[in-house]
Amino acid sequence: MPIIRKLVPEDFNHLLTIEGESFSQGYSKYFLKMIPILFANSSYIAIRGQCPQGYVATAFRQGSCQAWILSLAVRPKYRQMGIGVGLMTAGLGDLIAEGVREVLLSVSPDNQGAIALYEKLGFTVDQWVEDYFGPGETRLLMKKSLGKI
Repeated sequence: MPIIRKLVPEDFNHLLTIEGESFSQGYSKYFLKMIPILFANSSYIAIRGQCPQGYVATAFRQGSCQAWILSLAVRPKYRQMGIGVGLMTAGLGDLIAEGVREVLLSVSPDNQGAIALYEKLGFTVDQWVEDYFGPGETRLLMKKSLGKI
């Protein structure tokens, strides 16, 4: 099992590797550069030696008790090994510690593996949204209640 630790700015090249192998149209280089700067308090990387395996990025919604899972990515050759669960558990633990009561995320309805993982972690489908990211970009919005702290 890899080490799961908080993201740091020096992880930029690791994030590029993970993102590039995980998504056909992922986040921009600029956004990946900003993740460990803006969201380091609750974002993690799974790494073994110098081999990055996955990451999770979370963000608090200002002025509320909500947070978002901005991204969960595990390189294809490391899937089905518990890495996604480990990353999500680490991120959710920080969100709980900060008093977050509800976590949201969006996922492609075609991504059955990710949906199954999120459901395993207690997320439920809240909405089906057509054109969420533009024409033809349908997404499921999922949420998880973390209860009162």
